[in-house]
Amino acid sequence: MKKISLLLIGLIAMVFSTQIKAQETQELEDLNYFKYVVIPIQFKFQKKDNEYLINSLVKHLLNEQGFETFMDVEDKPKDLKFNNCLALYVDLQSESESFFSLQTELNLIFRDCNNQIIFESEGQSKVKDFKESYHDALYKAFEIFEGSNFYYEYNGKNSYDSSKFEEGEQKSPIKKEPKKETKSFEETVKEKLIGTYSLFNEEYSISKIEAGYILTNTATAEKKAFINVTSNNSLLFNSDTINGTLVINDDGDLEVEYFNNASGKVEKATLYRVE
Repeated sequence: MKKISLLLIGLIAMVFSTQIKAQETQELEDLNYFKYVVIPIQFKFQKKDNEYLINSLVKHLLNEQGFETFMDVEDKPKDLKFNNCLALYVDLQSESESFFSLQTELNLIFRDCNNQIIFESEGQSKVKDFKESYHDALYKAFEIFEGSNFYYEYNGKNSYDSSKFEEGEQKSPIKKEPKKETKSFEETVKEKLIGTYSLFNEEYSISKIEAGYILTNTATAEKKAFINVTSNNSLLFNSDTINGTLVINDDGDLEVEYFNNASGKVEKATLYRVE
């Protein structure tokens, strides 16, 4: 009788787990029904805009998943201005505000224009450094997206973007093909980063150091910025004036996206590859 009871409990647990997984998959697919994602420049638990580069990191990670994102301070496309229901709105809640908290806990929430929760995920970290712990917890909250293939899709049921299909024909979504990498990410980054660049008629060089990469003014030998490769294969750019995320474009140029406190906007700076 005891063996039968244990077997029954196991079967119930398996069915319950399968149902949760199916619901989770459906909720992830529901994210495809929104054309844009809007991220606030400051979450409620932050004391200043883009504190610890959390907001720009959220934007960067969502861009990597195929979403078209905007900070709430950025100018929006005309269709989004006309219909705010085209977008999902990101909220990030911290359960780690106490000085005595043993770990950082973040709750990543996606809401629609009616403030209804469409999807949420959690991440935790026991790293002691504030910035590193927030980033670590955020990466873990994004782990649930691994293997997903997001693309905008009008599902014929919602009214978020009915104007896009005035002719009554549903367009086939264009799926992003997964990238095929023959080298490791670190090897590829090292190969692409190290070199000479130009910015505002000044020349800079990037060299490898143990903790990451250093951007140096070739004329003055002054160290201008530090580039860090994160555990989740992202690039962070940190200098006295610019802190943001870095992307190497197809031409080998370095595009740094950051929040400009003076203008109140998300801006880009490009270091052009020389050699």
